[in-house]
Amino acid sequence: MISRKSDAPESEGATAAVKASRTTITPIPGVETAGQERTRRSMRHERVERPSRPALTTAREPIAGARVLRLGFTAMIFLASAATAAGAVLMLLLWMQHRDSGVLTTQIDRAWELFDHLRTIERLVAFAIVPITLGWIVLATLNVRRATGERRNPFVAGGAFLAGVIGIWFVGAEMVATAEDWVGTTVGIVFQSVFVALVLLSMERLAESAEARRRGLHVTAVMAIVYLAHLQGLGGVSNLERTEDPERWGMLGAYLVIGALIQALGALAANEAARAIEEGSTHRYELRSRFGESLLAQAALDHQHRPG
Repeated sequence: MISRKSDAPESEGATAAVKASRTTITPIPGVETAGQERTRRSMRHERVERPSRPALTTAREPIAGARVLRLGFTAMIFLASAATAAGAVLMLLLWMQHRDSGVLTTQIDRAWELFDHLRTIERLVAFAIVPITLGWIVLATLNVRRATGERRNPFVAGGAFLAGVIGIWFVGAEMVATAEDWVGTTVGIVFQSVFVALVLLSMERLAESAEARRRGLHVTAVMAIVYLAHLQGLGGVSNLERTEDPERWGMLGAYLVIGALIQALGALAANEAARAIEEGSTHRYELRSRFGESLLAQAALDHQHRPG
């Protein structure tokens, strides 16, 4: 719409001199000018381009090595289970030989000497499991952070695991070992279960970020609590005391068989839980990487067709 406005003469009597008219252009309501349309398109392209770059840069490939560490601590748990099973076989053989023909004192001494070797092996394996598992937790947390972009702190996850291990050991040494009745033992096992739950919550957050299955984590926590109750209540290779009672040998052998089965099931559950987190991290990385690449490609295509 074009309109003209004529200015009035500056003074009375000035009939010839008329001020030049000014021409203004007023846009029709609802119709955009070329400059406004270019500005709007530019803002739209910026909104498309800005989210895509952080999404692509946060999707980084997971660091290799988590699988090796996972197989390492799984093998260590199976080795501890094998040592417990060997102790069970030793006790059962000693008990069966006593029932058949009797056992000499030298044979008893030799059997308990072998049992002490198994106890040493199991303790060394237990000490080796802690750093290997800690290394896997730190590396898995870094991989989840790289794949998802969520700020998961590997030191917090590793610290929660160490706090859980130290707490379980401290309660077992100071409360359960010195308990004089079943009440004190039960209270100690409850406190140990709290530290197991602390580690479980930390790993739950990690699995949630990776969108991984958490059934393996739950089974692992249950197996850990059951094994602690079995170890403190019935006994294991690491805390069994020498006895000369032949009737106790058969009972100890049965207890050790149960302990070996719990350890084996715990190893399978822990391996499955860790593998689920690794696969979840890899899957999230692939999804975010492909999504980021598609956004950048679309933004580049729109930029090519942008007028001007």
